[in-house]
Amino acid sequence: MPDQQQRRPVGRPPKPGRRAEILDAATEVVAERGLETISLAELAKALGCSTYTLTYHFGTKEQLLAAIVAHVESALQTEIAELAADPGTSGADLLRRYWRGTREPAARSYMRLWLELLVLASRQPERFPGFQERASTGWRALAADILRQRTGSDALATLIVAAVTGLELDLMLDPTPAAADAALEQLITFIEDRGL
Repeated sequence: MPDQQQRRPVGRPPKPGRRAEILDAATEVVAERGLETISLAELAKALGCSTYTLTYHFGTKEQLLAAIVAHVESALQTEIAELAADPGTSGADLLRRYWRGTREPAARSYMRLWLELLVLASRQPERFPGFQERASTGWRALAADILRQRTGSDALATLIVAAVTGLELDLMLDPTPAAADAALEQLITFIEDRGL
């Protein structure tokens, strides 16, 4: 039997960047269609590739979904960090800029996906190991850290993050944003009145 190092690899080598390309596209499809209702075959068809391609790059459907979760979390963390990068940006400006971002069509799909994952992970934590912990310590913790630095208060930072999360939920339930926008402006007024 030939030595393992002398064997030719089976199939073609992966294209550089192909996994990331598939992950971006898969995240968009899953955000639109949801996690529970899409099969690996349907996802492959929507992406214009084979199920073999998906399993080659990600293994199982669960591993692909875990990669999508990590991808969405990373995007949220990057977005929040970029918003906070300007030290001259007030807490009120930061909230307004973030809120405008939540109104973009793609953001609504990602919020829906994140909420779906949160519910699924709470029911079946073994399917999405660590998601609940990352949800509370990931982008929300980053936002709280940024707000804590600006407010000087752990409790106030947590309250602001919780209020914005609640308004995001409200926006998902009622896509007419007037009530959520007005509530956010009240929160911003509260922040501005305290010079934050």
